Amino acid sequence: MSYTLVPNCTVDDAAGLARNNMSAFWQETWWNMLWVDRTLDEIIESCTLRIPQNLLTERNVRRHQKVVDTVTGHVAGYARWILPASYESRWLEAQTPDVSKEDRILFQQRFSSANWTTRDDLDELDKEMYRHMRENEPAGPYIKLDYVGVGPSHQHRGIGSMLVNSGIQAADELGLDIYLVAMGKKALAMYLKLGFTLLAQDCQDLRPYGADGVYDTYILVKHPGGQ
Repeated sequence: MSYTLVPNCTVDDAAGLARNNMSAFWQETWWNMLWVDRTLDEIIESCTLRIPQNLLTERNVRRHQKVVDTVTGHVAGYARWILPASYESRWLEAQTPDVSKEDRILFQQRFSSANWTTRDDLDELDKEMYRHMRENEPAGPYIKLDYVGVGPSHQHRGIGSMLVNSGIQAADELGLDIYLVAMGKKALAMYLKLGFTLLAQDCQDLRPYGADGVYDTYILVKHPGGQ
């Protein structure tokens, strides 16, 4: 298979992004345990209703990119980045195109109609991760890598690296750090290979929450130009 990086996402990508992203995270115990009596297809359907609004939220600073299968055009990977407010006029090729006022109202209605109810007893899992993020936050402005998802049938083909390298190039051009939390050892290995520095980590046992496995989180930073 061959893949192409598309510099931005549009509201028309909702169904493809939903299937890619939800299928990617459904493989992770710490994520699928959030959902009670929901199938993956049901979650994808709800996510499809939410994505246009998500793509338009904080449109001035959020940047969205995707990788597609060159032959089929199907979404194979997705990344979301958040710029500092003072850089909102930069990296515009990765900004979601705006829509009409009428469409914004429609997308907000669809977003509100989606069933996005998850377990309410898992917040404790993230407490240490958020503490590490606060303690290690860069002193100056930075780009936050907020989300990366690669579809199950497209994994181990360099798509995650394609997406992250695109952001690294943008960050280098802007002279900004990239700051993120990675979840899982496979994600950590990719970021370390791409030159990120590990700042902190946490491992939570999922057995007290009724699932086998662990929830590993890693705080990483990459300075511009290999600084």
